[in-house]
Amino acid sequence: MSDFNKLKTMPLPKKYVASFNGPGSGMYYKQNKRSTNPFLNAPIEEAEGGVIYFGNDVKRKDLMSVLNVLDVGNTNDSDKYAVYLHDATVPLEEGYLQQMRIVNRFGLQFAMDEIDDNEYENYPSQPMDVKDAFWAFMEKEKKKWGTHFWDDKKKGLAGKFGGNGDCAREELSFGLMVESGYHEIYRIWSRAWLVTK
Repeated sequence: MSDFNKLKTMPLPKKYVASFNGPGSGMYYKQNKRSTNPFLNAPIEEAEGGVIYFGNDVKRKDLMSVLNVLDVGNTNDSDKYAVYLHDATVPLEEGYLQQMRIVNRFGLQFAMDEIDDNEYENYPSQPMDVKDAFWAFMEKEKKKWGTHFWDDKKKGLAGKFGGNGDCAREELSFGLMVESGYHEIYRIWSRAWLVTK
């Protein structure tokens, strides 16, 4: 399968760590006010989008199905993207362990103004497409943090999300966001949920 170490990655610039384009970031999206009501929080200019949270036992084929439904990486240049990584300083407050932001060259030029026309045309390919990059990130994080709550102490996850090591223990899970389907900007992050007894 995919090897995360083959990806060309760079640190996520501070201006992008906590800033999000939306789930949907067209020119009219600012008219769509944020809400805790999921019916009102859908992107106004895109059919697909949003945030999902899931456990670490997701099978590859199921993740690929979800990504297809969200229309992630379904372009013919899905290997031309930047990969930004950022580790949380205080995971409990920030809500993640590590986040990976993927920005297609289209988003780099037209949403983020990070590259010019020449850089767009000559943007280098990554060794895998966007979907495989998501899977590679998950595999890397599973290896690092383990896949069961009894790994929390041995792998260093214990206490990072408020667990007490006894009746509330951390288990690795993930979040995924279609930040802008149009500009092909996506995030995936590792997190933990508390297994209670």
